[in-house]
Amino acid sequence: MRSAVITANLAKGKAIRLASEVLAFLERAGVDVALEDCLARELRRPELGVRLEEARADFLIVIGGDGTVLRACLRLSDNRPLVLAVNAGGRGFLTTVEADEAIRALEACLSGSYSVEERMRVSAYVDGERLPDALNEVCLTCRVPAKLFRARVYKGGQLIMALEGDGLIIATPTGSTAYSLSCGGPVVDPGLRCLLLTPICPIRPRWPLVLPPDAEVRVEVLRAREPVAVVDGQVVFDLAVGSVVRARASDQPLRFVVLEPRFYEKLAGRW
Repeated sequence: MRSAVITANLAKGKAIRLASEVLAFLERAGVDVALEDCLARELRRPELGVRLEEARADFLIVIGGDGTVLRACLRLSDNRPLVLAVNAGGRGFLTTVEADEAIRALEACLSGSYSVEERMRVSAYVDGERLPDALNEVCLTCRVPAKLFRARVYKGGQLIMALEGDGLIIATPTGSTAYSLSCGGPVVDPGLRCLLLTPICPIRPRWPLVLPPDAEVRVEVLRAREPVAVVDGQVVFDLAVGSVVRARASDQPLRFVVLEPRFYEKLAGRW
């Protein structure tokens, strides 16, 4: 680790305090450190402030919960930095290190004695315009709750689903434990590469589908009131009746630093 940028959930005092400790540790170790601009102001170190979109570092250190991880990863300009996600929230399914392990994880990063988990993302296009790559999911639905979303879904050129319901989730294995799971989708090991299609409250039975990573999904919006595409629950893009959404596995996965795998431990112990 020669350079790092730190971001944190400013709504959590625990995350801010931990960010201060991490900054002090890295500065003592001689690492070139930057802070997301809002965190830099909070810690009264404005000279270290940088926008995440413009950050160029070996490591992105995210301190918070799942929402903080998703927000930060959506703002990366590329997939170059390794992501060290420290849990200072509750569920923490996307985080790989607990708060009391943060310094030990940093020591591992400095010495190179850590493992890396690669997480697939989804690339989606709306009428040819590319959306930010999603770590969890792209959700197609209506801006107005409980309004009918009707669409045809294709794998390549083959019709695989005629959907009437609240919408459709196009998820990654990482996102299988998020909104997709709440809608009846399967839990998928995050080490796999595949696309999940999970209908949201369909009028007629429509089963979730797991597609191979080389599949291209095409969704034609037939009827909807104020249809939207929501990326990782963070960014909303307007659609229209007649819009075509294409999705596939991104060629830019993210890489997370891990001390030890804990996916199944969290799955078994937290629900």
